Amino acid sequence: MSQHSYQFDDLVAIEDIVRSASKSNLWVYYTQSTASYKADGSIVTEADLAMQQALTSALHKRYPQVLMLGEELSEQEQSEVMQSGADYWCLDPVDGTTNFHATLPLFSVSLALVSQGEILLAIVYDPIRNEFFSALKNKGFWVNQERITRPEQPPTLARAIAFIDFKRLSRELGISLIEDTPYKSQRNIGTCALEWGWLAAGRANLLLHGREKFWDYAGGVLLTEESGGMCQTFDAEPIFNNTLAPRSIIAASNPQLFELWTTRIRSVL
Repeated sequence: MSQHSYQFDDLVAIEDIVRSASKSNLWVYYTQSTASYKADGSIVTEADLAMQQALTSALHKRYPQVLMLGEELSEQEQSEVMQSGADYWCLDPVDGTTNFHATLPLFSVSLALVSQGEILLAIVYDPIRNEFFSALKNKGFWVNQERITRPEQPPTLARAIAFIDFKRLSRELGISLIEDTPYKSQRNIGTCALEWGWLAAGRANLLLHGREKFWDYAGGVLLTEESGGMCQTFDAEPIFNNTLAPRSIIAASNPQLFELWTTRIRSVL
């Protein structure tokens, strides 16, 4: 059971915190950020560090009992937070850092709240469009604090738009999707969290990723489930398992498409 009851009022307050931090810390560096490389080859900019620091401070003031697991912490620090038994935030301060650094206007802020091994609250913020995708466990999904009517979802894979990161798929699976394409069209926008948000909103219908880190998917999993979609790993396991280990992703905007999509993908695995 959660150590605290999180309600819609919390969602509104947290969105305000995220928006304020973004205004103060993202635009200072947009078009003029410098990048350094981490051990895994990904980049980090001043915006990543400033956003993480600002959000850590602001969230702690309102929720002092909740710890912070941010992407830019060391792995040891992240593990200590996860193993503490306390409620904690999982934050990607700038998801799509490469896009941000290149001034490509596709990046986001991803924040999830984990309590007792469950994701209870999720926010993905698109600062370019000032658009929030938010969810509370068992309470629903919102876009800019409003319930939405999603576009009618296609009945078949052949009419679906798919978010696919080919770079992290096996050669066999990638070739299979290219030579016998089951969907109408494919996209990859360089920000995992925003892809999850758009999937939940019904703007795309399928998602496939061979390896997402915890902060890439933490918010998206809850957004998808609360909007009526479904998601699993390639091995048919729940994606979130309260570990830092990267996870494979199969997701769809509704159960019908999910069954068709998983059947097609697992026929190759």
